[in-house]
Amino acid sequence: MPYFTTRKHSRRPAAPARAVLLLAALGSTAALTAACSAGPAGVELGDDWEGSRTFALAKVDGLVTVVGINPDKPGAQSLAAVPQQSDDDDAVSPHIARLADGRWVVTVPRKDDKPDRRYVVNRKDRTLDGIRGDERLRRIVPGKTLVGEVAGLPDSKAADGGPASSVLVRDPADWSTERELKVPGTIGFAASDPSSDTICLGSGSDTRTRISVANLSDGKVTPVAVPDGLDVKALACMAGRPVIAGSDPSGKSGQAKVSVTRGTDATAVSVNGGRVDAVRATGSSIVVAVAKGKDTELVEVDATSGKELHRARIKDLAASLNITPTPAGWLVYAENTVTRVNLATGESKQFDLPGTLQDS
Repeated sequence: MPYFTTRKHSRRPAAPARAVLLLAALGSTAALTAACSAGPAGVELGDDWEGSRTFALAKVDGLVTVVGINPDKPGAQSLAAVPQQSDDDDAVSPHIARLADGRWVVTVPRKDDKPDRRYVVNRKDRTLDGIRGDERLRRIVPGKTLVGEVAGLPDSKAADGGPASSVLVRDPADWSTERELKVPGTIGFAASDPSSDTICLGSGSDTRTRISVANLSDGKVTPVAVPDGLDVKALACMAGRPVIAGSDPSGKSGQAKVSVTRGTDATAVSVNGGRVDAVRATGSSIVVAVAKGKDTELVEVDATSGKELHRARIKDLAASLNITPTPAGWLVYAENTVTRVNLATGESKQFDLPGTLQDS
């Protein structure tokens, strides 16, 4: 399962998702099949459910669709349309997350403080099955056996009286609530790892980002020091250990250089000569997407020593919104495209999304 990091897209909350009791599939009017060639509002739906290794959300002709991405072909197809309702909050992007058990959950924010609507991607029946949500503006951050649902806006008070954001700990077997945690400030980054029930969070109530680790099992929230001068731009989580990535403003020319400092509680990744757009931790290595001019470089370094292992340049990709590892190569997401990158050879293949990316 990939790691999940929040990012801003339009007015997207850097947040999580709510409680959910599994409903029966919504029936023929709300459980939408994707086997036909034309879906609601004329959106063309594909049928490559088996070849899709990962999913994303895209807006196609004004309608949000679940997009299946086949990195082997490579290609991307809209497979199911997310039901539209009059109370959808169009100012906030919908969210998709993969749980440790393999289920994919779609969250659709609603207006007027109403609970988000949610769906499970049913690959067998090629439908979206409705599940009930009871919280608003939350992002699902999956752990090994539990799920953290992170508030997108401060909804409580910290011990010092300042604003705080809640994290609801859920059991994804029945979506019961185990406990509620509080993290100071507004949560802007969230990442997790399927090998651990400790998730990594970045928050702030001012210009400085604070990093915390939240143990979903016992409810303990522990602050982690952020290196001085590091402008935090992305966050990953390696078995509950934060990987904090930021740009070093002192370097502006030449090849982007990635440096790793392994501290007691966290690993800091500093990029000199480029802008950090995304970071992912994959066992023994860390991969960073670095924007430099009109291009993007994907750089892999050893997680312990910081030694550079691989580097690939994607020409004419000025910004990336997310990166995801697959057996066929790394996927680099942009607003309207996905690029599959083989870090070992440097080869890349770009293909179009069916619409504008909402979440991945």
